[in-house]
Amino acid sequence: MIGLATNTYRFVHILLYFNSNFLSYMFIPDNSARCRSGVPGLDDILGGGFPRGRCILVRGDCGTGKTILGAQFINNGIVQYKEPGVLVLLEQNAAHFKKDMFAFGFDIQSLQESGQLVLIDASLSRVNLEKTSASEAYLHNTPKTPFCVSDVVDYVVAAAKEIGATRVSIDNLPALDNLLKKVETSRDDILYMSGKLRSIGLTSLLLCDNLKTRIDDTENYVSDGVISMEYQYSGPDMGRRLVVQKMRGTKHSEHIHPMKISKGVGIEVFDSGV
Repeated sequence: MIGLATNTYRFVHILLYFNSNFLSYMFIPDNSARCRSGVPGLDDILGGGFPRGRCILVRGDCGTGKTILGAQFINNGIVQYKEPGVLVLLEQNAAHFKKDMFAFGFDIQSLQESGQLVLIDASLSRVNLEKTSASEAYLHNTPKTPFCVSDVVDYVVAAAKEIGATRVSIDNLPALDNLLKKVETSRDDILYMSGKLRSIGLTSLLLCDNLKTRIDDTENYVSDGVISMEYQYSGPDMGRRLVVQKMRGTKHSEHIHPMKISKGVGIEVFDSGV
């Protein structure tokens, strides 16, 4: 038996097979290098969870469950794994978001009050509100106006350090195009955001709508993983589906998996049947 260790994986040598052409190793990843989502069925198709410290893009059409997945990832981190988290809203009203997520059993308000969750409401930066100082903005978890992505990222970093967060969900990236008015600027900001989040070791879900009017797909290339969510409207496979398009640092299922959204649970992912 041969043991091999790196800072990311501990490889357990199970089988050593020789022939004239190759040497084959089978190995088991170290679970400490995984950030479990707690979403029923999802961690199974990811080989145990998301690789820690990576940026994962979750994309799909409106209504496919991206916001629920992001909230479920943060909620489960706190409730199941004792890992504090940060939620960033770039688009949805915070009060409506809390009410909607409560239907799935995610008590965002209570998690905030417990000090294990910071909710940064950047959606308010889109309207003509009275300007606030940076200190007041952080106190109320609302970035100051005018909108600046680097400010939001700085708030995420500060909040993560303050509560010991290991995970973050940012909802929704195309809002940057509307807020900043320039795709070129949003591209640079996505690059800055993903790099900064990785640099402090956060496992990040970046939620993104599929928009036909959006010609830039920088987020696909800067992300370590891509999960696509969709709704098939007709045919034998009609219903909600999820596929892991890529995930650096781990083996993963490449099949299309059925999924459903249930009250009191959230998202559940099922075996592909293949």
